[in-house]
Amino acid sequence: MLITTIQELRLIYPNHAFDSIDGMVGFIDNSEHGFLEDKLGTPLYEALCKWYNENTVTRTSVADYQTGYWNRLLLMAQRCVGFDALGRAAGMQGVSVNNAGINQMIAEDYPKADTSAVDTYRKTAFTEALKSCDYMLAELERWTTAAATATAVSGSPADETSAISHQTSDIEERSEIVALWAKSRYYYLAASMLIPSAVVLQQYLDFDESREKFIRMLPDLRYIQEEIIANAIGEEYLDHLINVSLRTAGDAQPITTKSPVELRIIHQLRRVIVAWLISRTKVIKYDKEQKIQAHDDGVRKMQDACDFIRSHQPDILRALGDDTSAFTASPLYVEPQPPAAADNAAASVPAGSASGSSPCPCPDKASLSMLVTPPLL
Repeated sequence: MLITTIQELRLIYPNHAFDSIDGMVGFIDNSEHGFLEDKLGTPLYEALCKWYNENTVTRTSVADYQTGYWNRLLLMAQRCVGFDALGRAAGMQGVSVNNAGINQMIAEDYPKADTSAVDTYRKTAFTEALKSCDYMLAELERWTTAAATATAVSGSPADETSAISHQTSDIEERSEIVALWAKSRYYYLAASMLIPSAVVLQQYLDFDESREKFIRMLPDLRYIQEEIIANAIGEEYLDHLINVSLRTAGDAQPITTKSPVELRIIHQLRRVIVAWLISRTKVIKYDKEQKIQAHDDGVRKMQDACDFIRSHQPDILRALGDDTSAFTASPLYVEPQPPAAADNAAASVPAGSASGSSPCPCPDKASLSMLVTPPLL
């Protein structure tokens, strides 16, 4: 367990009047396994418990960079668990179960809390638990990004004379935490997705950049990507664009060296995904009219993206370099005709098509509407 004393619980919620931690042990344990563990992942959670049992914790601000990464992670995790446990216990606090039955206990100097007050207390506790969790996940994301790009830790190293007995350096602590967190399903980077993180999704959809909501929307995001985007542009070319988008998010290659056409295509496809997401998701509440409008927008934007890809085929092939197989396998690819064949076929080219090419093979709006199940209203 990560909270074992009443003093630790009081640091999270000073207004409680518990005399002993014993009455909260079960709620704390349930919160750690039912709320915190899947966010950290079992390997990181178990490593954090081990660090807590073997080290003296420094009780300073979470943002204090002198305490070390394990210490800071522990303080953030304790806040998540503490608020969640208080919310779980709200309905049972003050209730006495004995041989005579179930009784309500009240303090002599305070009136009994009504149902509305208890509900408000419970809701506030759970809200604070979610906010604390989102902050912890955002901090882990920043550590992961820094670990991937930095060659040295900025600032002063942890003081060796402090209460922390963990002997690894700051950069080693951070790397160890990041490696363990990568095994969690809440790891920030969904590397197989065109929208790989909450930060990227926030650029297209305002959802308070909630990591918890992003993870819950991943099944819908995967369905849209696999059933709509991949069918329209081809799986091989989609995989290539995902790799480009992941490189764009990092610092290994400046964004100015990327193909402007590929970046534009990624942007358009992300807009398609968000439109379909709004029409399907139940994580964020939208009314029926908004879902219908988003469904129509998704069909239109997918058609626009296909038209853009077709009209920029030469630029796409140049961006791919010597190996163009990712795009030539796409249903949008049009085999160039020899000049003589192009002259002979000019009269038969449909109106609106590029010379020597067939009409856009992208599915029309009616076909796109059949690619997925109707929006979840």
